[in-house]
Amino acid sequence: MTQQYAKIGEYTPVEAMVVYAARFLANFDGKKGLIGTGLPLVATQLAKMLYSPNMVVFVETGQADANPEELAISIMDSRLTYGSSWQMGDPEGLYPLSRNEIDFGFIGGAQIDKYGNVNSTFIGGDYNKPLKRLAGTAGAVDIGVFAKTTVILMAHQKRRVCEFVDYLTTPGWMVKKWPEGTLVRREELGMQGGPSCFISSMGICKFNDDDKIMYLDRYFPGITPEDVKANTGFDIDVSRATEADPILVDEIRILREEIDPLNIYKMR
Repeated sequence: MTQQYAKIGEYTPVEAMVVYAARFLANFDGKKGLIGTGLPLVATQLAKMLYSPNMVVFVETGQADANPEELAISIMDSRLTYGSSWQMGDPEGLYPLSRNEIDFGFIGGAQIDKYGNVNSTFIGGDYNKPLKRLAGTAGAVDIGVFAKTTVILMAHQKRRVCEFVDYLTTPGWMVKKWPEGTLVRREELGMQGGPSCFISSMGICKFNDDDKIMYLDRYFPGITPEDVKANTGFDIDVSRATEADPILVDEIRILREEIDPLNIYKMR
């Protein structure tokens, strides 16, 4: 790949988020991942092309070793079946999780909190009378409970990166124990794994080893740590953050011309 750097303004925050996510997935080359719908599918396609060609992709709708020639628009898209090793159904798509065969899960959502809990169910109000009903869990609970680690992809906005999610769809590091409502670590409830990384439109966040609270690890070119603090709904630690390596012209070109030429995911 040509080492020519793209200038700030030549790509959008969403494209940056997808590119850095694809780079992060290089850590899982040769590993098995269960991929959620939306932008995780896009980042996975870019990663397979550039950084982790031997990553084995599973989709909850039953495709194993998916390697589509064209970008799928959802996990129900038949493009994911073409070229896959086998196509079963929804239960079979999630069975590898419960058998401890999935190295990482890759999901999006509407909210994430400082412990890495993800909400994709509703915003505001309560479960029966929400202000906004969302798509719901699909396989996000299974991924968050059974995958050996979880990677989360989401736009960075104050209302979305919050102190605690409106509804806990996918468990992070600290979850509320029912019925008391007290916070306990996930392993106390018998869950392995946990989120390793939150990749946003502003930077890459990780979690402290001790209290499992999110901190800023990398901020993207054109973004400052102060920008991240201003767009986060809790007092995020930015003291250890460094600037991420610049985006390459070829990364944006491949994303636009080969991965999503029709701009199906409205990244630009």
